[in-house]
Amino acid sequence: MHTCRRFMSYICAGLLTAAAVSGCGGSKKNETIPTTVAIFNSHSLIFRNNTAMTMGYNAFGQLGDNSLENRAVATKVFGLGHMTGGAAGAEHTLAFSNHTSVVMAWGYNAYGQLGDPAISTSVNTAFSSTPVKVQLERPVTGVAAGSFHSLAVANGSIYAWGYNGYGQVGNGNTTNQNKPVKLTNYTGASLNIAKSVAAGGYHSAALLTNGIVYAWGDNSYGQLAFSPNSTAKSNIPVKVPVPVTAGQVEAIAAGGKFTLALEVVRDAFDKIIGQTLWGWGFDGVGQLGIDPASATLPKRQAGKNDTAYTRTPVAVRSIPTADATTIVIKKFVAGTDHILLLLGARDSNASDGSWTVEAVGYNYFGQLGDNMGLGGTSTEISSFMFVHTIGIGGTGNLTGVTDIAAFGQHSLAKVGGVWYGWGNNDMGQLGNPASTSSAGNLKIPVLVQGQ
Repeated sequence: MHTCRRFMSYICAGLLTAAAVSGCGGSKKNETIPTTVAIFNSHSLIFRNNTAMTMGYNAFGQLGDNSLENRAVATKVFGLGHMTGGAAGAEHTLAFSNHTSVVMAWGYNAYGQLGDPAISTSVNTAFSSTPVKVQLERPVTGVAAGSFHSLAVANGSIYAWGYNGYGQVGNGNTTNQNKPVKLTNYTGASLNIAKSVAAGGYHSAALLTNGIVYAWGDNSYGQLAFSPNSTAKSNIPVKVPVPVTAGQVEAIAAGGKFTLALEVVRDAFDKIIGQTLWGWGFDGVGQLGIDPASATLPKRQAGKNDTAYTRTPVAVRSIPTADATTIVIKKFVAGTDHILLLLGARDSNASDGSWTVEAVGYNYFGQLGDNMGLGGTSTEISSFMFVHTIGIGGTGNLTGVTDIAAFGQHSLAKVGGVWYGWGNNDMGQLGNPASTSSAGNLKIPVLVQGQ
């Protein structure tokens, strides 16, 4: 099914022209991509035994299966071997391997987001439906994908490429880059000790090994947090004043227009004794754990909750003290407008079957996994709730989770070695062809087919 839907979040209306009818999807015989982008963040990337698999919308070749045909079941990516992880942008996909220290990219390339100058950036031919190699230093330890830009950590350095209209490449200008640019010490501090990167719609972030967070690009909702009084964009990395005290930031993530950083406090034995998940940027649907109607949040338009934001980091979730049995954050991920937390007892491991998932934020498509959405509950939820169990009814809490992922307006969790998905499924991005209509979004986890 190839149905255009209204994009509801962070893509600026003026960036791309109105969609033509041909923008509603690909077909088995189609060899050209749509002239305009009308559908965003509607594909998924998962890994089974280090094999990259994709599903969902494929009009720009973002599934990497050497076609432009949508897939409602998980499909192995063409020509890849042992892969460690990856990321999905609006219409392109990245995967990397610690084993071979390589980054591969496929999908849309109008802004050079595939990082290979040999791939066209011209209308109708700006794509690759099979993976192409991105030339970087070794070793590669992480990647991230924004709407139309890409990031990587290689040999401790930050690399960026693709769309740069907001300065999200971070190299001091706003010119698009069709091959990786190594970010240097624009701020006077060394950036060559990078631990990880994160990409929002039009902004980027990096975590250094010393716990310092930098961000750059779009700042219209304060997603850079470099100044409590400014929403000016930055085309170079700027230091984010995360209010850590006794701990250090150990992980970051980014949603469409917001950024997250996990502060962890450890004892002398390296055990977690406290955590705070800090967030800043857009909170119009409660994704930062604050009611968007709250008077404490500024509004870009008076009285409009959907424009609520914060330019200073706020505590999204706080665990002030922890011991062996305290439930702590094991992992966190962000979709366009929602957050998932993977939770478990501090001294537990994934194999004990006790780990659960909580979610917060936008819920119109049921992406919070509470068996509601589409009028069944508020479209915005500013307090964390458990993702419900697999199966009919879905009233208990989902347990036994070992991994999580979020893309656009849908979510995924790995349970018992296989993936399950919930939320928006209009393009088959949950890997389950049971329903791909807006009326049938899957509001509790369902099995991803084809694994």
